[in-house]
Amino acid sequence: MSKYVVIEPGAVGYIFRTESPDSDWLYIGQSTRLDPEHVSGYYGSGVHIREALAQNGSEGLKKSVLATATSELDLHYLEMLQIAEARAAGSVLLNGDFGGPRPFPTFQRLLWEEAPEVMGAAGDVALFHRALLKNRPQVEAAITRAMAIMPDEFYAGYERDLLAVMDLSHQCPFCGSPAGAVCRTNSKSPTMPHNPCSNHKKRPRAISQ
Repeated sequence: MSKYVVIEPGAVGYIFRTESPDSDWLYIGQSTRLDPEHVSGYYGSGVHIREALAQNGSEGLKKSVLATATSELDLHYLEMLQIAEARAAGSVLLNGDFGGPRPFPTFQRLLWEEAPEVMGAAGDVALFHRALLKNRPQVEAAITRAMAIMPDEFYAGYERDLLAVMDLSHQCPFCGSPAGAVCRTNSKSPTMPHNPCSNHKKRPRAISQ
């Protein structure tokens, strides 16, 4: 990992970039885990970055901090901005969407309501980046609304995201969720909130026929 990973005092989270050893792809993400062990070993949890890590491991990856944030609102906005900036510069990203709070389909709907100029530019990476800068208050209004979603609605949307991109043909060995079902528990601690994305990281994948 890069020696340049530094978290400023007072930050609640940070935006990071993970770069492949041969610099042919990037992944940009966010994290609120600031303990040194997690900062050193966390390279991202998106579907495509997890696939890359499963296939190639983390040897040679370079991780660097792009920005730090003192609020959750800033964290989501800065993640969106950094992803958009990288795409506008022509980088190949392993990110599946344009960042921000989860679940993505719900946030996308809120962006259409609060910042239609931004969503209207989503098909052009350069225009989208400029629209994020120009319409920051409207984008932040959508982020604020998304952050206020009740937990049940949040996880229902999260599960829809996972069902659309993950193979759930095996029972989960950690929490016992049956084939076709998304994890609804925390596999490490029954007293901590469930996190289906984290729970699914090591779930067996079906072999394509």
